[in-house]
Amino acid sequence: MMLKKDQFSVYNLGKTPDKWEPFVVEGMEIGQVSWLRQTQDDNGVLAAGLWKHRREEHPNGMPYGVDGNETFYVLQGEAEIETNTGETMLLEEGNSYSFTDGFTGLWRTKKDFIKFFVVS
Repeated sequence: MMLKKDQFSVYNLGKTPDKWEPFVVEGMEIGQVSWLRQTQDDNGVLAAGLWKHRREEHPNGMPYGVDGNETFYVLQGEAEIETNTGETMLLEEGNSYSFTDGFTGLWRTKKDFIKFFVVS
């Protein structure tokens, strides 16, 4: 929901959104998203919302790439990212992570996963 008032806008997304839509990157569905905000202007891009992915959706992993800087908080689940150098990072419920523009790796969802994300 968005409330507009003269000079400002307020966006609202509950913790259990009614509307999820496929999140598609380069023709491949990689989870579902519920958008809080998507804007693009002279100051750049800002996207925020909830993203979820079930373990069985891509059991062998899927590409993970960051366009812009992404920061997220893991609300539920567990995942692992393998970097291009072979290092792995465990993403755990209750923790926050931030990846800079251009980061790539292989994402493996270990337990059904939900994150609140901001991309700028």
